[in-house]
Amino acid sequence: MKNLGRYLNVLNEIKRERGKFCECCKSLATHGHHIIPVSETSIASELVFETANIMLLCDNCHALMHPGIRNISDWRGARKRRGQRLNG
Repeated sequence: MKNLGRYLNVLNEIKRERGKFCECCKSLATHGHHIIPVSETSIASELVFETANIMLLCDNCHALMHPGIRNISDWRGARKRRGQRLNG
């Protein structure tokens, strides 16, 4: 990514504002997920850097957001673990 430094700065800004936890299950966040996908806007779009378009997610919840591109067994495991965390 041409503007990787800028994107990492945006993620750090989001973590300062919202905390470092998954916005779905409250586990430690490891991903920035674009609500309006980069595949729809292009990597050159300013939406890539828009904080309102980015959710902080853990590995499991991020996998749930992309079931079509993830291994189906990984998706099922993520769904199961996420449900346990939300209910536990």
